Amino acid sequence: MVFLVILVLIILTWTGFSLMGRISPAQVIPDDYIFYFQAPNPLRLAREILHHEPLPDILALAEMAPALPLINQLRNSKFPDNKLIEFLGRGNLEGAFLLDDALLGAWDMGFLSPLLRILPVLAGRIIIPNLYYVQGGSFSRFEYRMEDGKVFFIGPYRNLLIFSDNAALFGSIMEGSRSGKEREFKSRNFDLAFLFSPQYFQQLMAGNDTTGDTIYDTTDDTITAILELLEFSLPLEVAISIQPRQLNLSLRASVSSMQEDIERIITRPSQAPDMMRMVPDNTQYLTLLAAGSLGEILNAASAIPNSEISEPWRRADSSSRIFLGMNLDELLLSWTGSEFAVFGIEGRPSPVILVEVKDERKRQEVFNRAFRSLFVNENIQLNLDGMRLPRIELPSFLSSLFLSMGIIIPSPYYTVYEGYLFISESPESLLAAVNGARRSSGLLRTETWQSLGKTDKSSFTLFYSLDRSMPFFLRGNTAISPVLRLYRQGLAQLSFENQELSLELSLIPGQRRGLELLPGFPLEIAGRIGNQVFAVGPNRNNESRILLTRSNAALGINPMDFSQSLLEVPGNLGRVWAIPAEGMAGAIWVVNSQGRIYLTDQNLQPLQGFPRITSLRLTSPPQAWDSRLYLSEFSNNEASIYVMDERGSLQQWPQTFEAALLSPLSFINFQNRSYASCYPKEFLGAIWLLDGEGRAAPGWPVYVSGIAFGSPLLFVHNMQLGAAFVTQAGELTVHDEEGLLWPGFPLELDGVFFIQPVYDGEYLWLITSDGTLFRVSLDGIVHSHKIPNLEVMEEGHIVSVDFYGDGNPSIFISGEGNALYGYNRNFQSLEGFPLPVWGRPAFGNFNGKPGIGGAGMDNRVYLWQFN
Repeated sequence: MVFLVILVLIILTWTGFSLMGRISPAQVIPDDYIFYFQAPNPLRLAREILHHEPLPDILALAEMAPALPLINQLRNSKFPDNKLIEFLGRGNLEGAFLLDDALLGAWDMGFLSPLLRILPVLAGRIIIPNLYYVQGGSFSRFEYRMEDGKVFFIGPYRNLLIFSDNAALFGSIMEGSRSGKEREFKSRNFDLAFLFSPQYFQQLMAGNDTTGDTIYDTTDDTITAILELLEFSLPLEVAISIQPRQLNLSLRASVSSMQEDIERIITRPSQAPDMMRMVPDNTQYLTLLAAGSLGEILNAASAIPNSEISEPWRRADSSSRIFLGMNLDELLLSWTGSEFAVFGIEGRPSPVILVEVKDERKRQEVFNRAFRSLFVNENIQLNLDGMRLPRIELPSFLSSLFLSMGIIIPSPYYTVYEGYLFISESPESLLAAVNGARRSSGLLRTETWQSLGKTDKSSFTLFYSLDRSMPFFLRGNTAISPVLRLYRQGLAQLSFENQELSLELSLIPGQRRGLELLPGFPLEIAGRIGNQVFAVGPNRNNESRILLTRSNAALGINPMDFSQSLLEVPGNLGRVWAIPAEGMAGAIWVVNSQGRIYLTDQNLQPLQGFPRITSLRLTSPPQAWDSRLYLSEFSNNEASIYVMDERGSLQQWPQTFEAALLSPLSFINFQNRSYASCYPKEFLGAIWLLDGEGRAAPGWPVYVSGIAFGSPLLFVHNMQLGAAFVTQAGELTVHDEEGLLWPGFPLELDGVFFIQPVYDGEYLWLITSDGTLFRVSLDGIVHSHKIPNLEVMEEGHIVSVDFYGDGNPSIFISGEGNALYGYNRNFQSLEGFPLPVWGRPAFGNFNGKPGIGGAGMDNRVYLWQFN
């Protein structure tokens, strides 16, 4: 009992000492700060940082190298994980960078503050590298001396532990000659918060620090121009909350604008967008705007310097008057509401546009007037799953005219459901969106949204997954962008209330990947890029290139320095292909469908004697093999194959066909001889095996039942040449060199096939249109695996590559969506897959390491290597 009384007296006495002369950290920090920071519980903040799942990836960034020693010390000490120390030492930490670039901080030691009084006694017993206790002058203090010569001064003042990198400032605090005031943070439950002075915030947005030196590259001129039209009357507040698998950031600011149209947007209180209930639960990315009517948004956008919106709007208004007899106000503004959205659905390549209809009668009137004109038609022939989907089309004569000029005008499908107009170029995407809206569970009810969602009221909402999209604030080269890009999913919500701007950003990290993006990737490419990507090289100088097309040009990218080479093919007609010249290290063939042919070096500089202008009109993409280029043409009711060598000499193969070749040839070397295979596409067709001189091999052609896509696969199994071919209906045949069926074939596989099989050295692999992956052994044993949310049509691709270099090839499949899947032979998904690219991926050696590259639907080029 006596011991208990003594213990209570000690605790009360200790508590009394900890409360005597107590002041808050804010009271010693002056007002002339650049930015101010506060951590309510520094020890808890340290623990949450150490246990944050993406921390290893963040520390792997080159920019984080200086923080590694401190993080490692904290990890080894286990100090932040001690709950007792966290409880006893919980106290507010506040600090600021002042106008003279000096750092000043104060940590309220709370219950442990009496220990500050005995620090001088303990000075000789505290042994920390680079930490020294200095006596003398008007005050004694600790000094932490860094290797670069910088010194931090540390000492106790009442219940505070003061630290600064400026001796004079530190001395003035210890003498009590500096004072400040309490700062109020509007955010709640944060782990770390900042107050930025309006002037410093503007300098940050301009890319400069207080000295005028550039601190990062500003990459979005539009964002900078918008900020220049805003006035910030109070310090801007940024708050950060850290959870094990989530990072939350919020920004609050009092804003106004001298520009009337922008001020109108700012002063309108944000509402909860009713449109959110129409967004389906399988949405992968979403941009929703609910800041005002379309006219108000356009007026505000036109006020932004260099926005370049007014002139296109004027031209469109003039064209609408001429061709449709209506101005844009009547065509669009008269019936649209104040909510607009664009979203993408999982497994669907085409986005869906969603528009609020405020006056359905007026919309019908406008559409009917437009369809009665000579320049717009409504095609109502499509019926999917019992739902009629009208299509907006140009008359055939206009479509042909524009197509002849190389201009493709979209012909979207549309429908109206519960007061909203759904628009998409893909009828399947449109149907999926409407069916999703009909379900009782939408995006708002998904687990991901529930974990990310912050507020119901929002004028601007951006939900993204980096597998499908890249938000604008991650495209720049700011200091924080590499960190934010490590979080695969995010939600940003912008709202206004009483002229206060509030921006909430919630981020979730993606799965740890076996691959990592090369620094500098993805690269955004101006113009529309193709989805067929190749690796070129390495050449004699061990240099590689990424090769693809951009509009009517070939594009080469050096992954070392990101430099780009461009070869523009004259003319606006037809298609351009760029492929590596097999057998010529670093050389590239560039061909257009009108028969203009280039042979170039790896920098896309034409070699001597090129280009060659032929009269060929290609029916299929060209194919390179053994230092030659193979081209197919259909003329005078027969298909022919032409061969061009590296000198530009063009010869025709003797074998001709009655139907066009719509796919490139397949090639193989077997027993020191070259073979090619092809499929002239017709309903009752045949597949061909040709020798290296273009003559049919004995026993060929062999006939197949039903129509198909692609050319037969040539492979060698147990020293025997085989040709595998699958029809669209799923009949898989394998023939030997003499045209005889392989034992156990044909096989009937369930599904629809748009792509021919690939061979991995042991098995044939096939993919159906609905995403069923087949593994077929050469003795006829079949196994399959259904890949969810995958559709594979003619734009799809399947390839077998020993990507990991361990003798166990992997299978890679892409389809209609922005996803490249990877599987091993046991149908197990490879770590890090699917990747956010589509079409043909490139496999090669980049910067000395094996890598994989591809084109994303976001018009970016991606390049990964192993971790």
